[in-house]
Amino acid sequence: MASNFLEHPLLGPLQGAPLTERFTQFRSIPYGFIKQRFARSTMLMDVPRRNHLTTELKAKETYNVTKQGPQSIQPLGSAHMDAKSNQLPDDVEEQEQAENCFNLTITTPTGTTPESNLPVVVFIHGGAFFLGSGQRKYYEPLTFCKQASEMGKPLIFVSINYRLGALGFFHSPAAEGLMPSNNGLHDQIIAFDWLSRNIGGFGGDRDNITAIGQSAGAESLSLHNMSGRQSPLYKRSIMFSGTPLTMPDKTHSEHQDNFLAQAKKLDIDTENLSSMQIAEQMIRCDVSKIRDLGFVGSPCVDTEIIPHKDHANQRDIAAGKVSQVSWLESQIISSCSYDGSISNIMMRGDDSRKEHAKSFIKIAREVLTQPEKLLQIYDIQETTSDEQALEKICQFESDIGFFSASLAVARGTADNTTTYFQLFDLGNPFPGPLEQDKFASHTWDIVALLGAYEDRLPEEYVKKIREWRAKYIRYIVDGEAPWSKFEKGGKEATFVVPNHGPAEKTSLDTVLEGRLRKLLDLAEEEGPDGADTLWEGVCRRWLMKGK
Repeated sequence: MASNFLEHPLLGPLQGAPLTERFTQFRSIPYGFIKQRFARSTMLMDVPRRNHLTTELKAKETYNVTKQGPQSIQPLGSAHMDAKSNQLPDDVEEQEQAENCFNLTITTPTGTTPESNLPVVVFIHGGAFFLGSGQRKYYEPLTFCKQASEMGKPLIFVSINYRLGALGFFHSPAAEGLMPSNNGLHDQIIAFDWLSRNIGGFGGDRDNITAIGQSAGAESLSLHNMSGRQSPLYKRSIMFSGTPLTMPDKTHSEHQDNFLAQAKKLDIDTENLSSMQIAEQMIRCDVSKIRDLGFVGSPCVDTEIIPHKDHANQRDIAAGKVSQVSWLESQIISSCSYDGSISNIMMRGDDSRKEHAKSFIKIAREVLTQPEKLLQIYDIQETTSDEQALEKICQFESDIGFFSASLAVARGTADNTTTYFQLFDLGNPFPGPLEQDKFASHTWDIVALLGAYEDRLPEEYVKKIREWRAKYIRYIVDGEAPWSKFEKGGKEATFVVPNHGPAEKTSLDTVLEGRLRKLLDLAEEEGPDGADTLWEGVCRRWLMKGK
């Protein structure tokens, strides 16, 4: 027990939980608080101890961080929902929920002291700004931490929770004082600021932090990287399947319209009350009613965190018109070859969605000047069966909404930040609605990297993943280049993790052979906003058709 005890110089004595003899986990340490619902979070300078104790006794009391605390308010059963929609083993446990979800979990080699000065990894989970938690079973970092120690490169792993959905992203510019924008993103910043102050006491190097985000977590990092913030949040970032285009942002006026629409769903009188009065009623509303809205969070533009004035688009990002912060040393930008898996799996269970090919063809012909080219690239015909059409349309979603968007970020930021580009093409090995081992599905990349289910994988997968993971560990610990950097205008390097053969560095031209090249050529032919027309005008319009 004593070996999992830490005397933190600022937070006092902490009791962690033993993961193994070699690793300790300090679970759900509070980093922030809010004075009322929808308020900005504020950094917590200490851990809460019993109020009736004297100051002297509080300083001596050991704070127990052996149990996981709450995740953000989100749909009930979200852990199982998330596992199923990502085709992962459904042996997860549901986690307690609370509005006070401002906590992080720190995994360290046992015996680490404030003098250890180890590199730090901070993980921001995904879930469409709607659901998720950094403590989900499939994000367990023990395998990742073990391999790092075996390589002689021990590190500290941190996962954070932040507000999601309505509580994290409702915004009314007409009630700014009660409902500011981008609270979920602000929570992340508070967590990084807390780590800058406190991670040294856990044995971490505050000047050697690498942030990893997946999906909405990766989009979060992209937004922080483009925020214009002067003081650094971290040294390096790794973004898996998430860009400023993944979860579309909203303008202030769009947020105001949404605020009023959601208020009506809560039976609040929007005709006779001011926005401030509506916000006050939302603050007092039973949180279960807010949960039942099922609101998917949307970042807000033209703010301190997201300074660009209007909606993000691939054209401006690829042209470098969205600036990158100066303090980011380097970044890895990655997408999976079938990120559209999440739409595929979720839509299979939607009985209201039928005749996928016909509805997609209709939208393409209404929007594009050359719709037949798109239909030929993906071989979509009106007679294509629903299952086949779903697979092909979601491949289009992967290509234009994830790969093309990630490529735009790489091209737009590589001149200012050392950038490494990756395509993860290793098939998901778990059984489910998608054919096993065929599709490199959304979220499988981060699960593979962290290694939660490595004992369930075939030997050839384990070998390939461990070789790939070693590159990330060396990058995180030493800043070592994982492969050749991406240089705009030259023979851009790409790293591919394939189903067959070893993971290898290749050229972007090689990756773009065939379908991807034809799609990007079509985007250019559709005009300066062609990629955005294909993504927003065709793909997202089709995805949201039933909404």
